[in-house]
Amino acid sequence: MYKGKFISVIIAAAGSGSRMGTGKVNKQYRILDSRPILSHTIKAFEDNPTIDEILVVVKEEDVGFCKEKIIDAYGHFKVKNVISGGKERQDSVYEALKKLNPNSGIILIHDGARPFVEDEQINALIQCLNVEKAATMGVAIKDTVKMVQGNEISSTLERSRLKAIQTPQGFEKSLILHAYDKAYEEGFYGTDDTILVERLGVRVKVIDGTFKNIKITTEEDMMIANAFINEKKEDKKMRVGTGYDVHALVEDRKLILGGIGIPHGMGLLGHSDADVLIHAIMDALLGACALGDIGKHFPDADEKYKGISSMVLLEKVKQLIVDQGYQINNIDTIVIAEKPKLAPYIEGMRENIARALEIDIKNVGIKATTTEGLGFVGREEGISAQAIASIY
Repeated sequence: MYKGKFISVIIAAAGSGSRMGTGKVNKQYRILDSRPILSHTIKAFEDNPTIDEILVVVKEEDVGFCKEKIIDAYGHFKVKNVISGGKERQDSVYEALKKLNPNSGIILIHDGARPFVEDEQINALIQCLNVEKAATMGVAIKDTVKMVQGNEISSTLERSRLKAIQTPQGFEKSLILHAYDKAYEEGFYGTDDTILVERLGVRVKVIDGTFKNIKITTEEDMMIANAFINEKKEDKKMRVGTGYDVHALVEDRKLILGGIGIPHGMGLLGHSDADVLIHAIMDALLGACALGDIGKHFPDADEKYKGISSMVLLEKVKQLIVDQGYQINNIDTIVIAEKPKLAPYIEGMRENIARALEIDIKNVGIKATTTEGLGFVGREEGISAQAIASIY
């Protein structure tokens, strides 16, 4: 480990997802294994005891979202600042460099879309900075690399001397600050941080990276990322929970199911919005973690839950699951109601639930059935729901 130095990490996440065809959703916010890619990246450094602070740089319009939906939502306590980035990656990192803790001695700079960096590589980089002023990670080039002019090969590069450079890249604070100041003074923009240091004539040490430390840039990269996640899941213990709920139908109440208001002459009676489907899901998730039921966590004697949206409560349950060290895998549900017909609303319910639980919609199953006129459901006295949830 690096001895006696305050270590800061800058995570550059101000890029867009244009190469992934994600529209307005930046690639760092895509959901990977029930949480945003950026959260995975932050956690990789936060879990390392040698890291003292983390600064995250995002697009100006994303600052509030990042603070609320990632930093606060996932409890990233080492993140000391979320900073508005600039036009280019270099501009964004420069903004973060201006806001480092005064005690910082070593700076690691990392891409927000590289969530699979491992402790071993982080530690090796920090160890290297015991003796070097600048260091980066790199992996061997697997393919033959050619220089091309137009559509013709002009030369073949010596593959044994080539490395694909990764992040994090590490520097003495005074060196990287000087390198950035010099680059701006001369109007130079580089494709990474080491090139700014190279221009000063400073040697940059390259240590071995790993081929798992991919930068998620395309949809194909997302497929690879999910494969890495599934590989890890094989070593994790899966747990399953079931949930059941029923509410009476009464007049002068809105009918809310799966977070959607459904036109009907009656609604479900309850202290909250009485969303019977969401209540069954919450009990299934809580049961999978042996955390009791929704009455324990959201008692109907508590006025703060009176009329509350069950979708809000579902988000709270999701966080309880995450706090226990688990991720939500999938849920399957069935709503039992004689009327109204629910088929037109099921896709909207699935979307709401997937969004609240931060899982892929393909992992949310909702079915609807009747009791063919039998029992309290058949008499249209109430609606019930059953759910099963798996976590790991």
